[in-house]
Amino acid sequence: MRVSSAMMRIAENCTALHRWVLAFSLAVVANAALAEQPKTASEWIEWASVAREAHSFVGEFVYQHGDDIETMRIWRSVDETNGVRERLHSLSGEPREVLRGDDSVTCILPNSDSMLIDERQFRRSISERIPADVSALQPHYGLRLVGEDRVAGRATTRIALEPQDHLRYGYAIWIDQRTGLLLRAEVMTPDGEMIERLMMLSMELRDHIDERDLEPMLPDDGFVRVTAAAADTDEQRQSLPVWRVTDPPSGYQLEVDKIQQLPGRPHAVRHMVYSDGLATVSVYVEPAAQADAMHGPLRMGAMNAYAKALENHQAIVVGEVPAATVEQIAQSLALQSAR
Repeated sequence: MRVSSAMMRIAENCTALHRWVLAFSLAVVANAALAEQPKTASEWIEWASVAREAHSFVGEFVYQHGDDIETMRIWRSVDETNGVRERLHSLSGEPREVLRGDDSVTCILPNSDSMLIDERQFRRSISERIPADVSALQPHYGLRLVGEDRVAGRATTRIALEPQDHLRYGYAIWIDQRTGLLLRAEVMTPDGEMIERLMMLSMELRDHIDERDLEPMLPDDGFVRVTAAAADTDEQRQSLPVWRVTDPPSGYQLEVDKIQQLPGRPHAVRHMVYSDGLATVSVYVEPAAQADAMHGPLRMGAMNAYAKALENHQAIVVGEVPAATVEQIAQSLALQSAR
């Protein structure tokens, strides 16, 4: 199925990486903003949830996904006129860039790379998914203060967010003790196996990022630009029926339901997103005539997917969650009505 293979390529090539990349876009909060340093795991996470989008910086980080390791450089600019803008440039492997603004996300890739992009995965970093009310994560995650460590030469406090069932992965985050900036993050299976890691190597705060540093540097020849876009026109909404998940996994709630025009595809698909506050699962549904038939589980690194044909439609459920989670969502997907 074309959508299935495209969604799985998101994980390996762009989405899984840059969903974590934006976690490092937590802005710096001055020491004066706090009367005293947080003492509990909840207080550290609540601090991290508000320490964002305040400062510009340039840095380098390493990303590990399974056996693959790559290094990226990031320029991040925050100003009142243009909002938050970023450029990420690969320092290892094939050259590629990601440009992010308040309203758009673009990947610049070698022509040989066929990739579709889930815009929401770029925009929702782990830091943005952590609610200010940490109690919203419970009882599905246990929060634990692990202790002190160092990342990128800076003192950090490590927090564990431990899954309380088999329906979600665990997270470990390292928060800078001086600023609240998230400097390292890991995703782990319920058995404690690390499946994804992103760690800052260096970070330099800037008062201003030069506009030239935010412009793409890769040449037009030999590369292709792919920009995420939402369709959601009345005509397209009327052409695609409404679906619902009758038995979502415990703690997962519907957060997005839209018609999305996937880059490189002539037809729009219905895109739903379910989240438990940390983990997110995307559901894509399109008419069967637009896609190759496929059924059953798929796996690529930390990403699990489950494909299912139903009611003359093809569905794919994909997320960085255990296989049981995507299967339960796929098996309980049902036609609600037509708009």
